[in-house]
Amino acid sequence: MTANFSGNWKFVESENFDAFLEALGVDPAMREIVQSTIPRETIMQDGDTFNIKTIAQKITEVKFKVGEEFEGEIQQGKVKISPTLDGGKLRFEFDSPKGKQVQEREVRPDGRLYLVLTAPDGTKCTRIFARE
Repeated sequence: MTANFSGNWKFVESENFDAFLEALGVDPAMREIVQSTIPRETIMQDGDTFNIKTIAQKITEVKFKVGEEFEGEIQQGKVKISPTLDGGKLRFEFDSPKGKQVQEREVRPDGRLYLVLTAPDGTKCTRIFARE
């Protein structure tokens, strides 16, 4: 059974985020700004079609179908993202100027959304969201 990601999600905590940003080459002043932001995500899922709206320092929105590459934007510019859904995890893989990055979203048994980010050097952080 496919996980249901739909809902409004509010950020509640983060693990290892500063080290992740540092691994991406984000300068200390910008890291402080990014870490002070309390992001929200609105996810609409219809089968394997998704619309993810993120409200943080700026508002971003991506619409895609699992298995079909789409263009997204990261701090360093636009990238081609390959989305997959496997074992209840929505996975994005993309090549950034620093190398391959991975994002995995998963709704765990505690009902929270876990966003695990992996930098090109392997540094990982976990961003945790609660359904509103």
